[in-house]
Amino acid sequence: MSAPARRARAGAVGTLIAVAVLAAPPPRAAEADQPPPLPHAAGTCVGPSPVTARETPWALRRLAPQASWPLTRGAGVVVAVVDTGVSAAAPALAGSVRAGADVTGGRADSDCAGRGTALAGIVAARPTGDAGPTGLAPDAEILPVRVTDANRRISPARLAAGIRLATAAGADVILVATGVTTDSGELARAVQAAADRDALVVAAVNDQGRGDGADPPVGYPAGYPTVLAVNAVGVDGVPGPVGADAGVDLAAPGVGLGIAPRGSGHYTVGGAAVAAAYVAGVAALVRSYHPGLSQAEVRARLERTALPAPGGGREGAGGAGVLDAYAAVASLDPRQAGPPVPVAAGPVAVPVHPGPSRAVRVAGLTLLGALVVTVLVAAAALSRRGARGPRPAQRPPAGPG
Repeated sequence: MSAPARRARAGAVGTLIAVAVLAAPPPRAAEADQPPPLPHAAGTCVGPSPVTARETPWALRRLAPQASWPLTRGAGVVVAVVDTGVSAAAPALAGSVRAGADVTGGRADSDCAGRGTALAGIVAARPTGDAGPTGLAPDAEILPVRVTDANRRISPARLAAGIRLATAAGADVILVATGVTTDSGELARAVQAAADRDALVVAAVNDQGRGDGADPPVGYPAGYPTVLAVNAVGVDGVPGPVGADAGVDLAAPGVGLGIAPRGSGHYTVGGAAVAAAYVAGVAALVRSYHPGLSQAEVRARLERTALPAPGGGREGAGGAGVLDAYAAVASLDPRQAGPPVPVAAGPVAVPVHPGPSRAVRVAGLTLLGALVVTVLVAAAALSRRGARGPRPAQRPPAGPG
């Protein structure tokens, strides 16, 4: 889709949206053990969750990040979470959260709303003594950038400032979980500046309708062509509804478990923001394992290795398909001719290793040559032995009587 087409639908000036993290129960959890939905009412801070998840959520069972961990766990990659801040007090993020920045000044390593922390946990939660899901890239570093005001609202100017802060801080991946329906030149320039600095911007599409049954309006920055726009898929694999001009590039699971800002409990979360967090986590794995790839090449790898989404199509609600974590990390370089190595039946827990070195190949050929010579010598000896004729068998001794 061309840049003009993706910018064609802009909301009225001042009309804002926040891509909400919606409640969705994790599959196979007993009713009494289900973590509660993440509260998002303005004016109240999210506290610890009374429930600690004991089962691996569906999204992690599908993405199976542990198959990629023998290759990489995301070390050396900085993922900026442009949202409500990220709590450094969350046990699963201990030691991985930078001070970050608030667009109005100050730090962003606290999170009253809880949403940024939940998304950061999807990206990089580390194993703890308690049960619960681990992030896709547990060795990655989180850079929190707060762009919401006291009422948890955003604006194009705040988003633009937040993306610029993340870019200036050296983020390798910039996760934008919130958006606006107003196409802003300032926001577009901030996104372009991030791409020029080799930061991959991953943003959730606007999946929030107006309540009248109409398609959701286009959300920004996801609507810009330099941004990897992500839609959610449910357990059935079907992408969520979006506007015709949303310009979806990729889909990912939109159901998950989020860590709380304090304590070891979990909340249920869902929506395109959650899907974008899963994509950002896999992007961190790719950038760690393939440090020589540019942000555009990382994006191409994520799209080329995606699995087909039902009813997707390149211009549909599923974009290039559904995220495949292992294939994105371990498949052939998308710049090479031919399609990438498919992983259609789920991730294969066998790393893709480079071919043998020249020294190893020479040694192998030498050994093979010696073996051939040995076989030829043995064959010649047997031939000479056969030329002398067969040796007579010994006469058996005479029997008694």
